[in-house]
Amino acid sequence: MKSKILLITVMILAIFLQMNSYAANDFEKAMLKAKKNLKEGMDQADVTKIVKARGQFERILQLKQDVWLVNYYLALADYGQSLKSSASKNKEDIKKFTESGIDMINKSIDENPAFADSFILLEFLNFNRWQYEQEKMQEIITASQSADADAKKLEPGNPRYLLVNGIAHFYTPEAFGGGVKIAIPELEKSMDLYKNRVEKKNYYPDWGNDLAMGYMALSLIKRNDDGDMAKAKTLIDDAGKLNPDSEFISKYVMKEYQDTNKK
Repeated sequence: MKSKILLITVMILAIFLQMNSYAANDFEKAMLKAKKNLKEGMDQADVTKIVKARGQFERILQLKQDVWLVNYYLALADYGQSLKSSASKNKEDIKKFTESGIDMINKSIDENPAFADSFILLEFLNFNRWQYEQEKMQEIITASQSADADAKKLEPGNPRYLLVNGIAHFYTPEAFGGGVKIAIPELEKSMDLYKNRVEKKNYYPDWGNDLAMGYMALSLIKRNDDGDMAKAKTLIDDAGKLNPDSEFISKYVMKEYQDTNKK
């Protein structure tokens, strides 16, 4: 009798483990597919693809696995839509998608407060607020500094942490503590960190390398010292090879290079 009970227990355990294995495989496949679609949408500034990817992540929530990470990607999709709205200067949509992104990333942080990338994305999202509520300057600064401090504490060697700082300083005037002199070392460090960066899992966020190269090129173009334009062109070419679908590189950064080169 005891042997039968033991056999049944072992069989139930084996079935349970097999079901968990199938669920894990389903989750990974779904995450990789949605992540790929989101990347394509953000690279091409294609809202339709971003919305489709966001819907995929919403369905993945039903698997109830690593919910904090799924919420991270939902926030990233919202950020992608806010960038498209920024290009069209639609402040109402910038606000809508930014606030939705902030809500989603705060959910992710509540579920897993030890993931540095969530605080990095929160910092990116807070920067968006400058476009539609400049009257809340001090509140935005405080929120950004808080997210920055948490990200730095958790993972100072995260290349996206250096990237967000480099971008912030690129857009901040020298009179307010920014400028390319500060941005360039941060972006250089970010690019160096990307060279040996390996994420813990293949469906974890790994974006930003081409952005670091692109903003480094923009910084060199803006500084325009001897040799800067040649270095910028090399970076643009390398970033284009790394991510051929990036319209940020092929259209925006390249245009800045071409316009400056004509002067």
